[in-house]
Amino acid sequence: MSKRKKLKKTYRKKENKKIRRLQFTAFMIVLAVGFVVSLLLPLRPKFSESEKRELTPFPKFTIKTLCDGSFFDGISLWYSDTFPFREALVSANSKLQSMRGFGDRLYGLSDQKAEEIPDAPVILTEPAQDPFESIDDTLGGEISIDDNALVQNLGNVLLVGDAGYEVYNFNQNLANQYAAVINRAAKNLDGAAQVYDMLVPTSIDITLADKQRAKINSSSQADAIRYIYACLNDQVHSINVYNTLRAHRTEYVYFRTDHHWTALGAFYAYEQFCKALQLPAKTLNDFTEHQFPGFKGSFYTDTKKNAKLGDHPDTIYAYAPKGETTLTYHTKSGKTMDWHIISDVSGWNPTALYSTFIGGDNPYTYITNASCGNKKSCLVVKESFGNALVPFIAAEFAEVHVIDYRYWNGSVSQFVKEKSVDCVLFVNNLSATRNASLIKALSNISI
Repeated sequence: MSKRKKLKKTYRKKENKKIRRLQFTAFMIVLAVGFVVSLLLPLRPKFSESEKRELTPFPKFTIKTLCDGSFFDGISLWYSDTFPFREALVSANSKLQSMRGFGDRLYGLSDQKAEEIPDAPVILTEPAQDPFESIDDTLGGEISIDDNALVQNLGNVLLVGDAGYEVYNFNQNLANQYAAVINRAAKNLDGAAQVYDMLVPTSIDITLADKQRAKINSSSQADAIRYIYACLNDQVHSINVYNTLRAHRTEYVYFRTDHHWTALGAFYAYEQFCKALQLPAKTLNDFTEHQFPGFKGSFYTDTKKNAKLGDHPDTIYAYAPKGETTLTYHTKSGKTMDWHIISDVSGWNPTALYSTFIGGDNPYTYITNASCGNKKSCLVVKESFGNALVPFIAAEFAEVHVIDYRYWNGSVSQFVKEKSVDCVLFVNNLSATRNASLIKALSNISI
């Protein structure tokens, strides 16, 4: 090899070494800056807008917490839960999840075309139940309306005056899939636990005035529920909450700024559940009432903070069972938290107040009630509509297990047998039965 080539090769090695050294130095600088930034208290958030909850506070120092190690555990939890710019990263992840059709929002799908609802269902398994001809969409008093109320279509939200609504489009294929999933779960649980299914209508067919509802192209939820219930086999006990919500439609049973029902609406559904179980339902006076005014829910945030909704916020009424109760939930990151069935959300962000119910949406929640007078247990498999219902159910059982099928992984039948659960209640708002990703998630655990 010539001297010139040797010099060139040596020079190239030195340059490569220098570049690697600079890359390593730059990486260490970025790492160091990131570490310093992560320790800056002013940059660490205290509230998660996207998750609708208060973030873990910095632990209080005491000699006891220092000695038992809980102080350092608290620092670790605080550090991981409040990292700077977490909201932007969580929001980005949420958008990716939404692109897959799987997120916290159950309403929407505005581009989905409505299908005609058949009079007779497709028989999916064994002989179908009574097709619930008793579901009545004429019940309840007339809703007073303002004939001049402005009706606006704001993407996924229909705004009528100062109230938001979700348009519902029936999808027969997905409705059949939903019924098949519930039937399979009931078959797997046959002999182990009684299975109940509760389909909750959304506000557009309950609290929207009939004259205004007649002008809107939205599938009949009464017909849809009647169809799905007729597809369920005899191992599933269907709970008709449509009629009771219609009968109480002039009351505060749904929010105006949010897609959920209120605790009052959930209470009327709880009465129907107790009727199916042949239990005497408690009255609202048997619960401790909490009020949280100023709630601005999902309709408000998803219309880019519409002024009409913002100027007329909702009030959350929450009801906690009396007696000796405990609640523990597992977070999506695997942490275990002790919480309250109804937590004080006073002073929280106005969009997060629905989290007062059972700590919000978590993969698994466990509630005990030493004052209920029995040793029975119930498993509630739900999406977020179930949150407002669970506090009432907790008054009736020594143990209530709550699974949010959007985030939990496992087998319901295996869980029921391991925990000796007496009954299983599936709770879904009707929009969940037209969402393929949610039905898939429910199917994954219904084995």
